[in-house]
Amino acid sequence: MAGLVGYGSSEEDEALNTKRKDTSFDERNVIDGNGKGTGQTPMGAEILKIPLVGPQAPPMRISDSDVGSSTPLSPYNSNRLAVRNLTLPTFPNLDIPSSPPGSPPSEMTQKFDNFLQLKKQGIHFNEKLADSSALKNPMLLQKLTASAGLAENDQYATALPINLWDPTGFPDWAYKEGLAKSQQHIAEERKAESTRTQRERLDFVPAGGNESLVHAHGLASAVETKQSRAGRCSKLSLPVIRKSGMNHFPQAWGRPRDDVYGAYDSSYLHSNAPKAHTSSPTVTGTSVLAVKFKDGVVIAADNLASYGSLARFTDVKRLRIFNQRTVVGFGGDVSDMQYLDRLLLSLDLEENYSSSGHDLNAQNLHTYLAKVMYKRRSDINPLWNQLLVAGLDSEDQPFLSSVDLLGTTFSSPTLATGFGAHLAQPLLRKVVGDEANVKSVTREQAVNAVKECMKVLFYRDARSLDKYSIAVITKESGVELKENEQLEGQSWAFAEMIKGYGTQTI
Repeated sequence: MAGLVGYGSSEEDEALNTKRKDTSFDERNVIDGNGKGTGQTPMGAEILKIPLVGPQAPPMRISDSDVGSSTPLSPYNSNRLAVRNLTLPTFPNLDIPSSPPGSPPSEMTQKFDNFLQLKKQGIHFNEKLADSSALKNPMLLQKLTASAGLAENDQYATALPINLWDPTGFPDWAYKEGLAKSQQHIAEERKAESTRTQRERLDFVPAGGNESLVHAHGLASAVETKQSRAGRCSKLSLPVIRKSGMNHFPQAWGRPRDDVYGAYDSSYLHSNAPKAHTSSPTVTGTSVLAVKFKDGVVIAADNLASYGSLARFTDVKRLRIFNQRTVVGFGGDVSDMQYLDRLLLSLDLEENYSSSGHDLNAQNLHTYLAKVMYKRRSDINPLWNQLLVAGLDSEDQPFLSSVDLLGTTFSSPTLATGFGAHLAQPLLRKVVGDEANVKSVTREQAVNAVKECMKVLFYRDARSLDKYSIAVITKESGVELKENEQLEGQSWAFAEMIKGYGTQTI
């Protein structure tokens, strides 16, 4: 305590003490272990003459009667009060302390700046998570814990001692698996009970040969009816019990009864054939077009997904944004497109939470997708898609490349999938012939060329639609995506000149 009594204030506090002393505070406000006033003025008892910041407690004034009639404090309370009075600072400092040296990390600051920039553009990370189909997976918790290397019982872990809380000390019936087995056992018992008491049919055959049917509620009630009528039915033969061979419970739907014909054999439903993969896509999307210009890339695809030859789904978006620098266009099977979309979403989340400070550009993403497609092809389970990856490379130059279901890749200033490779490519090559011509093509020229090609595809391709999505990727504006564009200026006058569709009369 001697060290605490000799506590000295800092130079700053000493400068303030010359201005803020006030002797109006009662000197008997320090109470010793016997509840008596010591007559000493506690440290920090001076009332400040300057405005104070933060919550303040009013001065405590103790009268003579209170001191004389106070109840003696316990040694614990006396020591605690003495320590509090001796160690309380004279002037409370409620300011937020400054950050330690080297914080926050520059990589983390860059990521927050990126999130704020996306928020200004109307792209909210929480909305992206909420719309994610991966987060709606009921097995998400198990997958996340497995990815983090946590065991199932780790979710019940705590900092309490083992004698107060033991997460591994519960019996088997306390877990969900044991509860599920108990519920299943109870359901089976109830089903067996209902089967024993279900309605049965009793046929009484009289001596004259005419049959009369008597319906009873269960086998027990039928036997009681037989015994009660034994005297009156002495001339009748014994009742012949004929059990119904069908189970009429709603959940059985007329299936043969287990207690009569044995358990239902469903083995014929199981096939021992080898596992089969998709050999022909069912719901598909048609052409995807893309062209470079001097500041970026333009990419477009219509919003139709065809079920065979039926234009079934007219609002399927086949352009996906990745990392605000890349757009992936999907042609081919829609279900495989959804799988790749979930794969890219997982990669995007991993990159957003990474602290490496490096972002994947369009060239990196194209390499990743090429590896994925080639791996699935090597497993004899290909993804039936052809992808166009458009965006900016590591040097912020326009990048455009393609990868197909075999993992084959190639690049060009103009690319197209599906029927667009035959109908749109010649028109796009008139605008951008080779890489040398890219520097002379403006954004307006590239957008107009893509729109004209979408119109030609709607004229000539039966699997296309007049509603499409178009995206422009530049260094200054990032990705500008419009998903519900409509073709304009359509003219079908050329159809009158087409010959060859059946017998023609000239």
